[in-house]
Amino acid sequence: MKMYNSIMEGLFIIGLSSLPGGGKDYVADILVNRYHFHKISPGDMIRRLLKKMNLPVTREGEQRIQADYKKRYGKDFLMKRVYDEALRSRDSRIVIPGIRSPGDIKFFKKRLGNNFKNVFIICAAKTRYNRMKRRNRQDAPKSIADFIKQDAAERRLFDLDETRRLSDFKLRNDIGSRKLEKDIKKILDRSGLHHLATR
Repeated sequence: MKMYNSIMEGLFIIGLSSLPGGGKDYVADILVNRYHFHKISPGDMIRRLLKKMNLPVTREGEQRIQADYKKRYGKDFLMKRVYDEALRSRDSRIVIPGIRSPGDIKFFKKRLGNNFKNVFIICAAKTRYNRMKRRNRQDAPKSIADFIKQDAAERRLFDLDETRRLSDFKLRNDIGSRKLEKDIKKILDRSGLHHLATR
């Protein structure tokens, strides 16, 4: 099913995947601030849902509610919300920090074809742990043991190894900001956004 109609014309979406603390939001913010992408965060949607239900915002809670909602409303329930918001925004360039499962990639590929590219962000475990501790979010791990447990749960729940395999690009986010921005430009260029890559 390809939806190249008047609403969809020109829409291009970049999805970002990683293990926890990989820097999805950091990379998304570069695309927003430098290349004028519109950011839609599935994770923020889930956290707002937890708060609305007066439930604690924890990594386990986020995982649990996603699994529960997938059973109730179908495996694509969250991506449908993201996609609908992208259409309502009428922006031509969207970045989604939080493409988790292989099914998420397939959802957007089915609708956008080559106008969707997924980037799997790679980052050393120690760097990811330190980032998560520094940002001091409610769902941050309390210890290394918690971090290892969260990693294992995310890999299992979302089949992140397969998500990585299906991604169009890999991007290291532990080698300095200058190299990171250079590699982002390369991804934009290879995605057909040559006019952005020359900025």
